[in-house]
Amino acid sequence: MRRQVPLVLCFAFGIVMALTEFSPHQWSKWINEEVIDWALVIGPFALVIAIATLVQTHWTRIRRRTEHWQYSYLVFGGMIIMLLIGIPTFLNKIPFLSKIGLSFGQKSPIFVWLFNHVQVPMDATMFSLLAFFIASAAYRAFRARTLEATLLLGAALIVMIGNVPIGDFIWNAVMPFGENLPSDARQWILDNPNLSARRGIILGISLGVISQSIRIILGIERSYLGGVEGE
Repeated sequence: MRRQVPLVLCFAFGIVMALTEFSPHQWSKWINEEVIDWALVIGPFALVIAIATLVQTHWTRIRRRTEHWQYSYLVFGGMIIMLLIGIPTFLNKIPFLSKIGLSFGQKSPIFVWLFNHVQVPMDATMFSLLAFFIASAAYRAFRARTLEATLLLGAALIVMIGNVPIGDFIWNAVMPFGENLPSDARQWILDNPNLSARRGIILGISLGVISQSIRIILGIERSYLGGVEGE
């Protein structure tokens, strides 16, 4: 019986929310907004579960002394510091703290400094490392061993040359015809074959989302219950 209740709720809310998207009635709009408000209420609970999972994962790494377990202390330290500085805004009302210039909240100078000088550089570092992985993947994909790989390599070269100002400069300096041809060729590739492929991929993803949603609403897919599909 306990496993049937989530299935009934999932079916009911799935059908209702699907119908509200196609009905212009005011009650339909009210139901849609009300359910969205419920989802916003549920969001913080999901955040608490995520934080608990993060703490449990890193605490297990520290306890078992797995590889690079020392960095888990940095995770705990950063999380505790940001929470202590960013959340308790009521501490700003304490006269002693205001006299020494210590403030709390997301607009606190300490919070802003930690975000701008720790979080932002770390994000930039992680994204900059992705460039090497992309270059490695491009090297493996662009080896012109087949016709498809040759076309991919040629299109990539045209887009890269036309995407930087030096591409037009080199072309105009070497070729006496076709001014700004690399930029025009790049734009044609992006607007025609690339956009067509993107639309095909998005259409496939949309059909997959629809089919998976139907399976969940009808109770065919039950992996979110923690059991085996079809149980």
